[in-house]
Amino acid sequence: MRIRWVARPAPELNLKEADNPCDLPESISLLLARRGYSGEKLNMYLNPDMNLLSHWSDLGGILQAAERIVSALQNSEGILIHGDFDADGITATVIVYLGLQSLGASVDYFIPDRFEDGYGLGESGIEACSAVKADLLITVDCGITAVEYVEILKDMNIDTIITDHHQPGDTLPDAEAIVNPVLDPDALYSKLAGVGVAWMLLRAVYHILGVDTEYLHELLQYVAIGTVTDVVELTGDNRILVFEGLKKLRESTQPGITALAGSASLNIREINSTDLAFYLGPRLNACGRVGHAADAVKLLLAGSAREAGDLVKTVEKHNRARRKLDREIESDVFRLADELENPRCIVMADKGWHRGVIGIVASRLVSKYGVPSIMISIDNDYGYGSARSVPGIPIFSILNGLQAEHRIMDSLGGHPMAAGFRISEDRIPFLREKLNSVLAGDEWNAHLGSVLYIDGKLEEQDYNAETFRYLEMLEPFGEGNRKPVWLARGAYPVRWRAVGKMRITSAALSGSVHVITAP
Repeated sequence: MRIRWVARPAPELNLKEADNPCDLPESISLLLARRGYSGEKLNMYLNPDMNLLSHWSDLGGILQAAERIVSALQNSEGILIHGDFDADGITATVIVYLGLQSLGASVDYFIPDRFEDGYGLGESGIEACSAVKADLLITVDCGITAVEYVEILKDMNIDTIITDHHQPGDTLPDAEAIVNPVLDPDALYSKLAGVGVAWMLLRAVYHILGVDTEYLHELLQYVAIGTVTDVVELTGDNRILVFEGLKKLRESTQPGITALAGSASLNIREINSTDLAFYLGPRLNACGRVGHAADAVKLLLAGSAREAGDLVKTVEKHNRARRKLDREIESDVFRLADELENPRCIVMADKGWHRGVIGIVASRLVSKYGVPSIMISIDNDYGYGSARSVPGIPIFSILNGLQAEHRIMDSLGGHPMAAGFRISEDRIPFLREKLNSVLAGDEWNAHLGSVLYIDGKLEEQDYNAETFRYLEMLEPFGEGNRKPVWLARGAYPVRWRAVGKMRITSAALSGSVHVITAP
């Protein structure tokens, strides 16, 4: 499919506000102004300092949750952390476990098996609470739709604290406390990943106890991994958390993280957000996709280099299996998708597709075709679906609306741009029909199709090492803070050579210049 080149959407520029108080090169200054950073916002963007982080008390429900945890600590109650099986849930489990363990808590963790237990708090979580004789269950990156199971725990005299960032259902669980930023979408914290919500809760607990937060800052290395991998917006508080977390990662002495970076052939001292998104995060995700997420948790909790060295072999084995599976499925799916004529939504289902990797392939469909894409793995007359979407088309809201009207699915959860669900096999054609009907409207036209967003134009004077140095100041890159894409007219590459992590290009642009870009 042809890719449209489009100027990246930007606020109308106020030239006075877009003055350059930081003495940036004009290309960088204009780039940031187009992204809405000028004046004080520009200063905060270029200097993502922990002192600028919003206060934990701004997060609804957090004080009640923290006070219940403090009570559990003081009364030596048993605490169980219930995580999710993706990298966000894995890292959230790790930081809450380590954070409470450092306070002397009697704490354990549990993550369900994707295939045997399914997503979120369910029967297996109830059984885990009984097995460890828990008095308090803390969910991380899940639980907001677990109304029935929170009631069961209540009948068992087990309190539940829910920390999550997914969309709720029609009814909230009757938990002891719920900490979920999407319940207040206008709040400063509305974009946090699950691991970010969990870290903020620990911050509140430490504050109430009057404990020094230096250890919490060490845990930011896990927050960075989970936040980047979960593809939440790297703006505002998320930018600060990931910026600080990357600094801690580059200084990391944690055996599990060192082993994980080594397995990906990364230099831990030079790690960046791209490395988290494409190398570390996918390895952690692979455990929950084709193995068990507990393997990733054990690695990150490893107490020695020898232990981590043994555990990382299992993680790497899962990653190799995941890559083999998604390549096989992708080949089939792209062949079928190429036969579709101007699709506005792609919905594909098959009995041979592995449930653990269909979300990856759905994302690649979105990237290639620029339309919402849903992959469904069929097993025993049920379909297990993963949906991904394009900016401007909130696939979860659309599916939620269809569910409210037609009760198509057995279960549904997710974010505005991604969703997971279970559906009877015989209802899949009806779902496809209704989605295509909704997306047939002209109001979606501007959001459909593959787009390359252009941030601006480079002039000859911009092709130098100074531009590259200022580009490094824009890290961490990710959702909401994409790597810049510039247009250069009359330029063409002549020669490439690698210098460390830079690519230096001899190019022609009204003469001989050097272009320096990140890999």
